[in-house]
Amino acid sequence: MTQIVRFAPMAEVDADLGLLTAGERARHERLVAEADKRAYVAAHVLVRECAAELLGTSREEIVIEQRCARCGSSEHGAPSVADAAAVRVSLSHTRGQVAAVAAGRGCGIDVEKVSRGPDRALSRREAAWVAGQEDAAYAFTRLWVRKEALVKAGHGSMAAAQRLDVLAGDPSGDAPADRVGAVRLTQWEGSGFLGAVAICADMWTES
Repeated sequence: MTQIVRFAPMAEVDADLGLLTAGERARHERLVAEADKRAYVAAHVLVRECAAELLGTSREEIVIEQRCARCGSSEHGAPSVADAAAVRVSLSHTRGQVAAVAAGRGCGIDVEKVSRGPDRALSRREAAWVAGQEDAAYAFTRLWVRKEALVKAGHGSMAAAQRLDVLAGDPSGDAPADRVGAVRLTQWEGSGFLGAVAICADMWTES
């Protein structure tokens, strides 16, 4: 098994704050809304469960680290599993819903409540496609979760989201893509939520 993907209602995750590291707990405490705090803990526990299943261990044995590749800060950046360099992880949370993935290759995941975001986050082609859809909020969210998942998998940048076109490659752009370059995209749908997971084609190796 090379990947474990989970989307779950926040309330269905056995979210034990005690499993989190001191750094995670500190970031949790800085959140203001109780719903955001619960979602944060649930997502950070869920990613441990995914990694534990992939590695054949318990979630209590999984330590999640976070460090920015650019500045070295432990306050932001991609999560990773301590002492398990061959495993890549990603997580996402919004109020009511969480998601996580663990894989033996580059991966990214996102989950969002269906909503209509700004056109500045879209390419011209994407904005035109969204405007032509019957449900613009649903259409926008389908694109946005793909962009977020791709960036978390190491493909593109949210600072340049307009240039990260995730429509299918044909000129009409009649549907979101299920592949961008060497990254495979899979959509998930829940009640009022949409998600996407991005899995890179190549197995992860340390550089």
